[in-house]
Amino acid sequence: MSGFSRRNKDLMAAFGLAVCILFFYHKLFISAESLYGGDFVLYFFPLKKFIREQLLTYGALPFWNMYQFSGTPLIANIQASMFYPLGFFYYLMSPERAYLSSTILHQVLGGLFMYRFMRTLSVSPSGCLVSALIFSMNGYFMGHLYAGHLSFVQNYIWIPLLFHFLAQFTRSRDLSYAVGGGLVLGVQILGGFPQIAFYTILAACAYLVFRVCASLHARLYRDALATALGGVLLILLGFCLAAIQLLPTLEFTALSTRAGGVSYEMATYDSLSPKDLLAFLVPDLFGNAVDGTYWRSPAIWHFWETCGYVGILPLFLLFVRVESETRRRWKAFFAIMVAVSLFLALGKHNPAYLVAYHLPGFRSFRIPAQILFLYVFSVGAIAGIGIHRMQEGNWRYQKSSVVFLVFAGMILCLFKIGMGFYPFQFFFQLFLNFAEGPVNHADMEALYQRIAGSVDKSLILFLLSALFLLATHRWKRNSRLMILLASAVVIVDLWLFGSGFVKGWEFRSSPEKEQAAARVSASPAHGRVMATGPFFKPNDGLQYRFPSILGYDPLILKRYVHFFQASQEQPFNDHVVNLAHVHDAESKLLKLLHVRKMLMEDDIREVENPVPYAVVVSASITKSPEETLSFMKGEAFDPMETVVFEALVAAGRENKPAKAGRVSRASCTVEDYKSEKIILKVSTEQSGYLVLSEICYPGWRATVDGRKTDILCGNYLFRVIPLEAGDHEVRLDFISWPFRIGALLSLLSLTVSLGILVHQRKRR
Repeated sequence: MSGFSRRNKDLMAAFGLAVCILFFYHKLFISAESLYGGDFVLYFFPLKKFIREQLLTYGALPFWNMYQFSGTPLIANIQASMFYPLGFFYYLMSPERAYLSSTILHQVLGGLFMYRFMRTLSVSPSGCLVSALIFSMNGYFMGHLYAGHLSFVQNYIWIPLLFHFLAQFTRSRDLSYAVGGGLVLGVQILGGFPQIAFYTILAACAYLVFRVCASLHARLYRDALATALGGVLLILLGFCLAAIQLLPTLEFTALSTRAGGVSYEMATYDSLSPKDLLAFLVPDLFGNAVDGTYWRSPAIWHFWETCGYVGILPLFLLFVRVESETRRRWKAFFAIMVAVSLFLALGKHNPAYLVAYHLPGFRSFRIPAQILFLYVFSVGAIAGIGIHRMQEGNWRYQKSSVVFLVFAGMILCLFKIGMGFYPFQFFFQLFLNFAEGPVNHADMEALYQRIAGSVDKSLILFLLSALFLLATHRWKRNSRLMILLASAVVIVDLWLFGSGFVKGWEFRSSPEKEQAAARVSASPAHGRVMATGPFFKPNDGLQYRFPSILGYDPLILKRYVHFFQASQEQPFNDHVVNLAHVHDAESKLLKLLHVRKMLMEDDIREVENPVPYAVVVSASITKSPEETLSFMKGEAFDPMETVVFEALVAAGRENKPAKAGRVSRASCTVEDYKSEKIILKVSTEQSGYLVLSEICYPGWRATVDGRKTDILCGNYLFRVIPLEAGDHEVRLDFISWPFRIGALLSLLSLTVSLGILVHQRKRR
């Protein structure tokens, strides 16, 4: 095949792939609606909107978020993905428009990256196209798209491009490919989903070990050493490039509820059950999250976390015997990836997962089922290799295919018979044996039609796939037509299942919420807000610009969570990503957050006896960390007179506590309040402590009359500044040194990488 002909085929395949993906969104193009995504609406939309408005208003990215959790670092929030290169859409247009454009771009790029990777394996254009279709249109990807997992989409698409560079490097030992892979890994990390990046690194390391072992077996010791060193360079470079985000995030994580890792119970939350594997063959057997028919678990998100549907025909292609040594080696590797990813995805249903939990990295994450993205990637790669082998002719099935054919065929036939002849008994046994709780949350009227249609569709596709493979094996003269039909079957199969996940959405702001937010100040200095009831969402403070004490985020400061739980008389629980409910609005501890108003659906209520935003006290008392909150809830603690230090903090202070008693004639006035800058005028007749209702966090720096002074942590959570008697100007600024060091490291690594690439290019 000439180079020109090869390029034409690749261009035609890429064009066909883009058309198939764009067809998913044709209804949105016609209606001009935005794309719906559950978490995008609740979480990413307010976040991206705030970042864009801050950038347009001040010409800089926001480092601190004063509208959630009484103040929390934003630069350290990796899911904000502020430094992700392909996130430019969110700075150029409104978030709702950017979400649709960015999603389509990422889905197309993911397919093209998969296509390019498969071409690196010398797979035919038809095989590459099938692999790309599976990778970019499978149920796992489309389910997460419907869930609005923006950061997942931004991470997922890069794995085939990373493996392209890995394949090229191990083939040629060209250093530029290792550098290219490092740049791709860095971009993936910046995408904002560290768990996907972690699993990607594991997969890359597994492949490198696979190749090193092969080289050692062949006694190619220099090749083995070069492969190992190239892998180290790739991973190190990826981390260095992403240091601008990683270093602030690591600082935040060390102080969050994720510090030290999560418990085994949390780490295995939303594990893949062996029962979920039936949905890999009959995708809607347990209903669907889109129309409210999902019934296997009351937690609807279990649906998209365990949705590993890649189509019926690709499962057949797993068993095509491969003759080429190179492609057989790649197929063996991906077969291992399929097995390992399913094995780890089982989580709590797999007793051996306890061993993985104690390995570095695993205890930092929850939802083991998220490793299924490696399963769909690997199946897509094997399917493409299988199509290529069929085009070569004289292909055969592996013996294990008989087991799959018999087992899958029997399941589908039994489901069809049960649905057709014994529907009551069928559903009774299905619910009894597979539901994780009472099935009273699903739309039962639509459920029967959903399951019946899914069983019929899967059975038809199963029979078509079997007939197609039989015809291809016998009718070898028209292999091109057969391969075209195979691509059509894959497209139709994935489109029938995945198109339902593309939903339109109108991002219309609630007039009631806007009116309520307009009646409260946007400055925490004038009082924070407690938004209660179903009318307000956890992150509405960020969206409507009122300083909320609540919020929803995977990373929350551990001390803030414990403080909040203590205020509500709840036991400490670090398995928290959502602070949305307040039972005791008049809690003494909550008042320390300077809560002045309660927002309700049709009313705004003033909080009685609020604690001022800033107060000067002269008395201090030292308690152990375990005693602090209990003491503060008691009658002996008066926040207007005393500040509580903990033993470790108090031991490091040089300031001697003053005599007990309220400071006479002290006044505090906030002169200026911005997210990263606070200026106060303070006047006091005697020395004491300025206690602010602001959260302690590394990076905040204080000056008193232009002289740098320490910020102490008092009252368990808050910033405290020692003051002498007199009139003072107190200024606080947020300066993230991890960000500055990380930015320098990222810039340096990018410069070195470009230098290596230019040097290698000149040598060719």
